[in-house]
Amino acid sequence: MINDISGKKILFFSPAFFKYENMIADKMCEMGAEVDMYDVRSVTGAFQRALLKISPSIFGNRSLRYYEDIIKDNLHKDYDYILIVKCDMTPISILEKFRTVYPNAKLCLYLWDSISNIPGVLGKLHYFDTLHSFDLNDCEKYSNLKFRPLFFGDQFRKEVKEGNYKYDISFLGTIHSDRYAVIRQIQKIAEKNNLNCYWFMYLQSKFIFYFYKLIHKEFRGVSAETFSFEKMLASDIAQVVDESRIILDIQHPKQTGLTMRTIEMIGMNKKLITTNDSIKNYDFYNENNICIIDRKNVTLPDNILGGSYIALPDKIYEKYSIKNWILEVLS
Repeated sequence: MINDISGKKILFFSPAFFKYENMIADKMCEMGAEVDMYDVRSVTGAFQRALLKISPSIFGNRSLRYYEDIIKDNLHKDYDYILIVKCDMTPISILEKFRTVYPNAKLCLYLWDSISNIPGVLGKLHYFDTLHSFDLNDCEKYSNLKFRPLFFGDQFRKEVKEGNYKYDISFLGTIHSDRYAVIRQIQKIAEKNNLNCYWFMYLQSKFIFYFYKLIHKEFRGVSAETFSFEKMLASDIAQVVDESRIILDIQHPKQTGLTMRTIEMIGMNKKLITTNDSIKNYDFYNENNICIIDRKNVTLPDNILGGSYIALPDKIYEKYSIKNWILEVLS
């Protein structure tokens, strides 16, 4: 693993994802690098992103023009690294062109989604010098992928907190798949045990809310006011997490990699309730700190609701910092 990026020039592409892309770019600059950042996608609208999941080729010509313009704007820069996150809309011809336009650049790919959720990405892997994924199952399936979980940002770096908390359980995230059905089960347990909880449930639009009301029975009888249609700032998320004893994490049923929220709880030294049983394979797993639930039949043991958080060894804790994530994915 490299240990310094000071003075390095980096071309950085990432999907917009709750400002985490800005967090990465800002940290690389703080570490002394010169960074040019762009959205990895040529389209950003919710409807267009939905079409993208069906077939990336729909926007093939648009994406090609988008990347050609970026190369034109940065034609004479001698990049040391080109870091791409996800790579769902980067044309293969552009990956080939990066080689000729920036011959000294190391091409680095990081997948913070499972390969099954990124159409066409398998055909792009051999264009990169380094390949990292947050999905342990994908890394076991594809030997050229190196396993690298996600990170916690500096604002999520907190000491172990003792004493009273404002919230017993909190959830902060986007509603998709069966997430709301799982949340409803936790809410019933919380009400039965007189727990004080915080729920931030984000939906991309009211159209999606009304669509979910048609196809998901748990949405029937629920008002739009239950959800937020505006994203929450990372600083506000960190504040709520700091005031919470336990954080609820519900991964997508088709995803085995750990979510950003899970890794942030390492930084915050927080207990976690999660549906992701693959967490048992990670070096920070401790059953005193982490409760794995059955998403179809949620129960909560007493030890997760009470008792103190057991701090991790420093070496494991620092492994998941944003600085070490950057150094590793560029290596």
